[in-house]
This record gives sequence, C-alpha cells and structure tokens, in this order.
Amino acid sequence: MQQSDKSLPNWLVISIFTVWISATLIGLWWFQQSKLRAFIEPTDNPAFFQASHIDQLVQPYLELLPAARAGQQTLVHFWKPDCLCNRVSQRHFSGLLQQYPGDELRVLVIAHPDTSEKQRNELAELNGERFLVVAGGDELTQLPASPALALYSEDKQLGYFGPYGFGAFCTVREDGFLSGIIEQMRDKQTPSFVNVVGDGCFCSWAEVKNP
Repeated sequence: MQQSDKSLPNWLVISIFTVWISATLIGLWWFQQSKLRAFIEPTDNPAFFQASHIDQLVQPYLELLPAARAGQQTLVHFWKPDCLCNRVSQRHFSGLLQQYPGDELRVLVIAHPDTSEKQRNELAELNGERFLVVAGGDELTQLPASPALALYSEDKQLGYFGPYGFGAFCTVREDGFLSGIIEQMRDKQTPSFVNVVGDGCFCSWAEVKNP
C-alpha cells in the first residue's frame, strides 16, 4: 500500500505565509501608532527639561530612605504597571540590578498614583528588601512618560533623569550608558544629565485607567 503524500499544497503554504506576514506588519503598525511617542510631548510640562525641577519633585521621596551607605547610589524607578513598554526597558533595568548589588545600587520605586495598594505590595514582596515601593503623589501627575528613571548619588545629587533608552525596542543607547553615569557618581562626578529628547516605547504618565 502506498502512503499518501501529506505535504501541504503550495497554494496553502503561500496563503499561510502571506497571512503571517500580514499579521506581523499589522502588529508592527499598531505598535508604532499606539506606543511609539516622544518622551516629552509638546503638550507636556516643559519644566521636565530642567534638572532642578525634577530634583525638587523627587527629593521628598528620597527622604523616605535611610542614609545611603558609602558609595551607594539610588535608582528611582517611575513605575506604571499597566504600561506595555515596561517589558521593552526590562532588559536595561534587570541588567543594572545584576551589575550592581544592593549595597551599591538601591531601588526606590515611585508607583503611579492610580496604582493599587495590592499592586505595590506584590512588587515589594517579589523584590524583598532591595525595593522600597511608594505611591506617587499629585505633584508627580505631570511626569511626562513611563518607563523613566532618575539616578542619585550617595549624597542625593541628581545624576540622570530620562528613559532607559530610545527607539522602538529601547536599543538606541548602549547598555553601558547608565552604568557609566553610576560610575561617574561613584567617583564624585555628578553630571545632572537630563536625557528626554527622543522617541521610543513610552506610556503617558498622566493618562489614568477608566474607573
């Protein structure tokens, strides 16, 4: 008995391939239309171009932390849990945590005001003593976008504010960019670098979920 040929006919293979390509292109188009945006939009508060304005907003949250150890920097992570772009920047965030242990780099998470207490508690429990998770107040509602971070030196001097990277997949900045700033702060060179001009995968911080 001859075995029947179970290979798919050419027309079906071509049809499946065409559908797959079309779905991929549609997905990329949707991603670009819905998630790619400037870190600071024209309608955002231009004060966030100024390091002094950012520092004024963040300093009260730093007071919630104990005094930093010698050589210990602080990463302030502005967290909006429902933002898809968190996944894009996760590689940079995780890389910093792996490169610098807690006695060299501690993490203060400022959660979006719309974040529930349950979400904040779950994040804190997952990360143990390394993360302090607090709710952001109304004074931060004009923060332009998320994911975003600020880096502070041991003596609470702002070294950097901005995104983890630019581009659709957070790849424009090389991985050593942020770690280089941490090293400068360790050497008592605080650059006060505000890096907010560029497009990438960002979510509006001001936009809240529907009740």
